[in-house]
Amino acid sequence: MTAATRSPLHAPPRTKASLRLREAEFPYELVLENTVVGICYLHDRHILWANARMAQIFGYESGKLDGQSVRLLYSTQADYEEVGRMSALSCNRPGYTHERLMATKSGELLWCLLSGRMIDPDDAHSRSVWVVQDITDRKRAGDQLRRANQRLEETIERRTLNLRRSNEALRAEVERRRAAQELSVESREKYRALFRHMPLGVLVTNAEGEIVEINRTLQTYLGAGSRAAFDTLAREPHRVVAPDGSAQSLAALVGEHAKSSVARRVDRFEIGWLAATGKRRDISVVAAPMSGHGLGVAYALADVTEQRRARDREHAQQAALAHASRLSLMGQMASALAHELGQPLNACQSYLGGLRHRLGEELADRPELAQALDKVAGHLDQASDIIRNVRGFVARHRPELENVDLVALARQTTALLDVQLRAGQVRTQLATPAATMLVRCHPVEIQQVLVNLLVNAIEAMQELPVEDRVVEIAIVAEGRAKVSVQISDPGAGVPPELAERIFEPYFTTKSSGLGMGLMICRTIVESHGGSLRLQGGRARGACFRFTLPVVRDIAQDIAREAAR
Repeated sequence: MTAATRSPLHAPPRTKASLRLREAEFPYELVLENTVVGICYLHDRHILWANARMAQIFGYESGKLDGQSVRLLYSTQADYEEVGRMSALSCNRPGYTHERLMATKSGELLWCLLSGRMIDPDDAHSRSVWVVQDITDRKRAGDQLRRANQRLEETIERRTLNLRRSNEALRAEVERRRAAQELSVESREKYRALFRHMPLGVLVTNAEGEIVEINRTLQTYLGAGSRAAFDTLAREPHRVVAPDGSAQSLAALVGEHAKSSVARRVDRFEIGWLAATGKRRDISVVAAPMSGHGLGVAYALADVTEQRRARDREHAQQAALAHASRLSLMGQMASALAHELGQPLNACQSYLGGLRHRLGEELADRPELAQALDKVAGHLDQASDIIRNVRGFVARHRPELENVDLVALARQTTALLDVQLRAGQVRTQLATPAATMLVRCHPVEIQQVLVNLLVNAIEAMQELPVEDRVVEIAIVAEGRAKVSVQISDPGAGVPPELAERIFEPYFTTKSSGLGMGLMICRTIVESHGGSLRLQGGRARGACFRFTLPVVRDIAQDIAREAAR
């Protein structure tokens, strides 16, 4: 930054007396760049520097007003010239304040309160500092108030002289208070109030890293009702979770940071704050060095807990979608694999038939060979059944309902999961009614429910001894119109506080779970007119029970059997 464009915040003091004055005050001017009023530095009616709020008021980007003539901001040439004449006449006064109709970049007119002061009142060409406030709303309200006052005055004038005098006295008091308020706005107390009520938490340290100033927003963030309470909280250990994961006090964190080499530049990081209730809040911190006056670092703190949670939820959803995509791809691969394996199995069965034909009567004399061929045929038939089950499970199917033997479907599902059952060293016990149990359903969808519940049971028993790993499947008639299927295991079970949440989408207790399985199962069962529940009251393990409507003819048979 050149001498012609240096910010007034960095202008060197002109005398030793002014230097002592600046050292005696707290340097709130360092935050002028973020004030809610426009501030600019002029020379010969050209803007040497303007803060971000000044540019925002007139519709410009930050820094775009630097180097521009102030004529750019006046609505007419006459206003520009008039203010120039009035400024020249008041150059030897402490300051100059006036209201003026100004123009934004887009041409919109707005009322502004302009307050200016010459750096050197004895020099007509001295540089000057101006404060600009948008008072359009206040001006409109003032105009409305003046019109109301005028009507009131006309009414009062029709009354007694004493009432008129009282009104004049009241108006004089209002003017006196308004003038006092304007002087207060220009005073140093305004910056103090701004600092203490900023929407961000602010903490300032001295050169030794000790906390010397905070604002009320920071007290609110940290749950401190007073400065004394804040000092106590700041010294408590384990309140702050530092960026490296260590726990320490807030005073220790800022003290170490203020003394480190990082404190000589703007630094951004996040910390965790542990409230008295044990709840953690995520705080974003921006640290900026402060030169001179014995100050160290200014910290701006913002609560980003909700933003972090939203980001984590988004990442979890993205991971879930990626997992679902992988599952879809695995289904396609399983279908292709089943198709490819079907051909060599068919060939093996053909070769086996050929062997039986060629050996012919020799098999009668060699029973051990016939028994071996029978076992080979049985295993080939079993492999073919498994492949047909896999292809039927992953293939697209039409949504028509069918009459399905639920007992046969359960056996088919356990055969489909034979590999997983053997890998987990899990046994199954199937308890079924003596008669065929026909239900009206989509067989592939109900098989999906059975697969999901059985896989969950297998995974829940991995910590048990092998002899205890048993999944019980019970199919029971429920009255005249429904049949229930219960799948129970002696595994880890479901904590009572999570019993209702396990059916919510994306909720899972598994580190690699998608959190969609049970929700999809419940949706499938309910679409068939049934219900899926987690049975309570078990001392060990978990039991899931779902119901399905039986075929009408079977329901009538059940009713007749119950009547006997």
